[in-house]
Amino acid sequence: MLKSALLAKLQKSQQKKHDLVKQKFPKSATKIVTKQHKKKSEKVASFNAFDEKIVTKPPPKSAKLRTRRKSTAPPVDFDDEIRDLGAKFRVDPSAVRQGVQGLIKFTLENPKLQNRLFDDDQFPIFLQINSIKVAKGHPKIVRIPLKHSMYTPDSEICLIVPDVKGVPNKNHDEHLEHYEKLLRQKEVTCIKKVMTFHEFRTEYETYELRKRLVELYDVFLVDGKISGKTVKKCGKIFYQKRKIPTSIKLQVTKLKEHIETTLKKTPLYLHTKGDSFVVQIGHSKMQLDELVENCFYVFNGLEKDFYGGFGNVRSVNLYAHRGLTIPIYTTLKNQNEVEFSEVEEKTVVETVSGELSTRLNSGVTVEPTGEVTVYKLNEKNKRKKINTK
Repeated sequence: MLKSALLAKLQKSQQKKHDLVKQKFPKSATKIVTKQHKKKSEKVASFNAFDEKIVTKPPPKSAKLRTRRKSTAPPVDFDDEIRDLGAKFRVDPSAVRQGVQGLIKFTLENPKLQNRLFDDDQFPIFLQINSIKVAKGHPKIVRIPLKHSMYTPDSEICLIVPDVKGVPNKNHDEHLEHYEKLLRQKEVTCIKKVMTFHEFRTEYETYELRKRLVELYDVFLVDGKISGKTVKKCGKIFYQKRKIPTSIKLQVTKLKEHIETTLKKTPLYLHTKGDSFVVQIGHSKMQLDELVENCFYVFNGLEKDFYGGFGNVRSVNLYAHRGLTIPIYTTLKNQNEVEFSEVEEKTVVETVSGELSTRLNSGVTVEPTGEVTVYKLNEKNKRKKINTK
């Protein structure tokens, strides 16, 4: 009853409005009628829908349990050598590949690296090695062979060579022509700069000049004849940048293959001041599989050259500057289970010279080999050598 009364009142009011509008505006009455008719039909439909609405809702359908699918990456096919090394050191090559990929992605997304002056996004990738026991003795540098070289044909390589015998140091061009001719004969094209030891010793005396020299080149090579005194003149900056000159032999017949083999090695500085060591395995521009293979080659090198072998390794982590550290190997071995011979202290013997107190106006020189030379102080050219045991 209430519904019918409301509908009747609504119809009467609408009809009155329609009559008034038709009297005043006969032309536009049809448009107004259509609008009013639409409103009326909408209200009637709302009433009907309210009556036909069922209060009791149907029970919801039983929701099926959704299981998350694990995103399985396609398997990576490594050669038999890498799989054997992975089984030997109990490290999964696929896990190492995912770690390298995540490290590169995280480092490239670092906002501090995106605001650099240059657009080159290449950065080195290291392995951080922690030992179980700390060795005692003298530090040393070992060079671990890699499967893939970290250097490209565009890398800047500097070769430090000895001075040519019979040629004065002032004739710098003659020294360079001699060694450049040798490199052309051996078909060596990767050397960008040939530097004599006299030039290295005289023109790069200060720390600032050596720092500029280190930044100019990616790797330094040196002839084995002068490797000892060259490394001694390098200074601390070469150790910090991990660019200690690598010794080669310029007299070998296959010089090109010898240099290529040398460039496939990475230096590992073994110190005795702590249990943490860092070695570079490549850079971000290399392929992921190449970095993984270099990583396992470093494992193989640690077994031969590391203090105590690979059994003295506590953990190995992937590391990049301004990035994060990703562990790829960890062991809980007790340090009492690790046995290795302590590194003997290195005794450095130098040539000693001084005045001989048992003879008037005489001096003495003692060589590291035990050879003793006695001479007069006013006549150094006339020396009397005495061999002693």
